[in-house]
Amino acid sequence: MRVLKDVDVDELHLFRGRVVEDVVSSTGSLLLPKGIEIQAVLESVPGITRTLKRWGIYSVVLDVSFHLSEEDFDKIIENIEPKIRVLEAALAHKTIAQVDEVYRRISENGSLGDGARLLARQAAMLTEEVSRAPQILLCLGRVRESDEYTFVHSLNVGLLCGYLAGRLKPGDREFAAAMTYGGLLHDLGKARVPQHVLNKPGRLTEEEYEIMKSHSVHGDDLARESGITDSRVLAVIRNHHERWNGRGYPDAFQKDKIPLFARIAAVADVFDALTAKRVYKDPLSSREAVSMIMESSEADFDRRVVRALLLSVGLYPPGTMVELSDFSVGVVVGARNTDLFRPQVHISVDGKGRRAPEGMIVDLGLHNDLFVRRSLDDVGKGVSYADTSL
Repeated sequence: MRVLKDVDVDELHLFRGRVVEDVVSSTGSLLLPKGIEIQAVLESVPGITRTLKRWGIYSVVLDVSFHLSEEDFDKIIENIEPKIRVLEAALAHKTIAQVDEVYRRISENGSLGDGARLLARQAAMLTEEVSRAPQILLCLGRVRESDEYTFVHSLNVGLLCGYLAGRLKPGDREFAAAMTYGGLLHDLGKARVPQHVLNKPGRLTEEEYEIMKSHSVHGDDLARESGITDSRVLAVIRNHHERWNGRGYPDAFQKDKIPLFARIAAVADVFDALTAKRVYKDPLSSREAVSMIMESSEADFDRRVVRALLLSVGLYPPGTMVELSDFSVGVVVGARNTDLFRPQVHISVDGKGRRAPEGMIVDLGLHNDLFVRRSLDDVGKGVSYADTSL
């Protein structure tokens, strides 16, 4: 959405935006180049407003369209008071490294070894952390490089599985920990899928797709060979690609025949896959991913699990840029109530297109006269854990 405003030079300091066209003096001197950020000009040339008026220029057209980078969003989250709890980065780094180690051991030795025990311990710690983090999307890691996908995806699915389990069975921490563990291991069998199939950037052939589908059975075999006996964890690994209408794999289970544990993992797996950047696709926004899963719920997913996801992330998940009914613009940072339509919004631009005061947060649950007019964009999810050495 492009928004242009003709701004009085004395009010330029109130606005964020870029100069739309070159601003020149009557003698042809360039005073403001097209595309420059007005705040950068005001900081580097404090007397620019006097210069503009001296040349008879009393207003400047700015493009005040609102853009927010992932880094900007992370800074907003860091500065919110009271603090929004996110997953401890060190714990995320360690989990990612351990998942990587599991895959390496399978490649070298054919089994997980004591990696299974270490990941089980890690799953218990992750479950404790996530139980205290009300905004699950802010705990998820972003994938920056294609070779990080498998490990970061495993972390995210584990976190989402544990969180959704906590929603479906409140207070059952042991169930949530088992689901987190299953989520970390859900793609275990991909360690036995040839790399040229696993990392193919284009569409798989029918033969390649059959090879890829075998990962769920390979994973089940690997888990059992490594001494994993928990039926919940095994169900997640083997059956997370089953679908409600019976068209999934490997067992073509249908509806309630699909173990609950696998139904939870199916939703978590698809949500993270949709919102991840891959070589062959751009990520969907969290909002788009939730909408797509909701549309597919009758055919593919257990509606109870989809509802738990919706209640967890909301109609406007953290990171969604929105325009409010007063035409102010901001980014959703969470929700402290159960109303899916009324999140908390960090306001960056007020209704007149001016910079909002630093740290201005509006809780729509407390303002009956305000509502989300429309969703504008999505700045990505969570905190980046991909800078860790894998």
